[in-house]
Amino acid sequence: MKLVVVGAGLYGLSVARAAIAAGHEVTVVEQGPVPNPLGSSVDRHRLIRYPYGDRDGYALMVRDAFPAWERVWADLGTRHFVETGTLAHCFRPGDWGALSAASLDRLGIACERLSTTELDRRYLMLTSVGVESALYLPSGGALLADRIIEGLADLVRRRGTLIAQMAVTAIDPARGAATLADGRILEGDALVVTAGPWTTRLVPGLAPVLTPARQVLIYTAVPAQYRADWAKAPMLLEIDRDEGFYAVPPVDGYHLKIGDHRIDGPGADPDLNRVPGEDESVRILAAAKRRFAAFDDYRIVEAKTCFYTVTTDERFRIEAEDKALILSCCSGHGFKFGPLVGERVVECLDGKAPVSKLQSWAAGHSIA
Repeated sequence: MKLVVVGAGLYGLSVARAAIAAGHEVTVVEQGPVPNPLGSSVDRHRLIRYPYGDRDGYALMVRDAFPAWERVWADLGTRHFVETGTLAHCFRPGDWGALSAASLDRLGIACERLSTTELDRRYLMLTSVGVESALYLPSGGALLADRIIEGLADLVRRRGTLIAQMAVTAIDPARGAATLADGRILEGDALVVTAGPWTTRLVPGLAPVLTPARQVLIYTAVPAQYRADWAKAPMLLEIDRDEGFYAVPPVDGYHLKIGDHRIDGPGADPDLNRVPGEDESVRILAAAKRRFAAFDDYRIVEAKTCFYTVTTDERFRIEAEDKALILSCCSGHGFKFGPLVGERVVECLDGKAPVSKLQSWAAGHSIA
C-alpha cells in the first residue's frame, strides 16, 4: 500500500511508523519544520496517566498505550519517558477524582487512597487545603515530547519519505491525494490527515464539530527549600468543578510545568496570538496558589501557548471518506495514545478491523 500522511506531529509520525513496520510505502508532509514548534505535539513533555474520571474506555486505552510506547522505545533504541507516578486530588463525592477512583476500581487498576494527613506527611511542598482525599498510583509520568517527535521523524526519514516546510493546500479523498503548495500532487492508496488545529482548513465540513482551541502553560522555578521534594514528586492532577490545573514535577533538567486543565479559547486561529500575555501566565500560576506551600517564592521562567483541536465532549473523532481517514485524537489529552492509535489505524487500513470499530474505540466507547 502507498500511504500519504498529512501532518508530522505525533499522530502523523505514529501512523507512518506503523505503516512502515507493516511494509507499506509512506510519504509524510508537514507544513513547517519537523519538529514543528507550532504543532500540538511539540513541547518538552506530555503526560500519561490512568485516572480519567468516569471514562473507562480511555483508562483502558492507557493500559494498552504503555506497551505501545515500549514498542516505540524499541524502534528508537532509547526511552524518552520519566516515570513520576500520579497524584489526583478529590474534593467531594462525585467529582472527577471520585469518579476516577470508581473507574479504576471497576477496571481492576490498583490505586492507593490517601488521607489529608498522609498527603501532608508525604508532600511537604503542597498543602491539603480544601482536599477531601487523594488517589496515588506509582504508574504514569512524563513523555519527553520534543525528543519523541525528533526520534520518530528520523525513523521516517530513514525508512520512508518526509517532506517538511511544505503546506498541503487541498485534499481529494476519492483519489487519496494531497495537493502541495508547490503544485505537486501526491496520490496514494490511502490518505491519512493528522493536521491538528489546521484540520478544518482542509476539511471544512468538520468545522461544526472540530474547533481549534488555545491554551497557555508555564514553567516555573521551584523554591530552594522544596527542590528535593519536587524532584521525587508525582504529577499532580487537580480537577475541581470550577477550576483546575495539572503540575509536572521538574524532570530531565526541565522546570516545574503548570497548565490549566480546562480547554480555553474555542475558535482560536492557530496562526495567531502565539505569545502568551503576562496576565495569562500569572493566571495559570495563581491556580496553584492554595496548593503550593511558599507560593510567593515560585517564579515564572517561561510561558508557552499550545493549540489543540477539540470536540464538545472532548472525545476523539476519526472520520472516514473514500480513501481518507481524518484523525482528530486531541482535545488536549491525546498525546499519550499516539503510537497505539497509529497501530490501530494501520490495522484498519489493512482491512483487519472495520472503520466503525476504530471510530467507536477512539471515542472511548468500546474496546477494539
